[in-house]
Amino acid sequence: MKTFVVLSCLVAVALCAPHSGLRELPAVRHEEVHDEYGQYALRYITAENTVVSERGRLIPSPNGGHVLEIEGQYQFIGDDGQLYVTKYRGGPDGFHVDGAHLPDPVAIPAL
Repeated sequence: MKTFVVLSCLVAVALCAPHSGLRELPAVRHEEVHDEYGQYALRYITAENTVVSERGRLIPSPNGGHVLEIEGQYQFIGDDGQLYVTKYRGGPDGFHVDGAHLPDPVAIPAL
């Protein structure tokens, strides 16, 4: 499950990166909260005003246990001056991405 969360975070960060190359600017604001069960919430804003927020929470699974469900979004202003907002969520039913600038539907099936 940790691999799923880490992979999801990497996908979100990779999608935020500009196509001309990775920029190394620090976050100007960073908030992060974790609990003892692995649930979390995070939010950060970069110097270029990219905003990323995500939370992970435990939900009951059909087998009686729990699974970590993630949901989040990131937004940035593109080179064309447009605001791009991408929302995503991952859980027992797979990883789903939604944004007005993306083809419909974008879904990654569960493993």
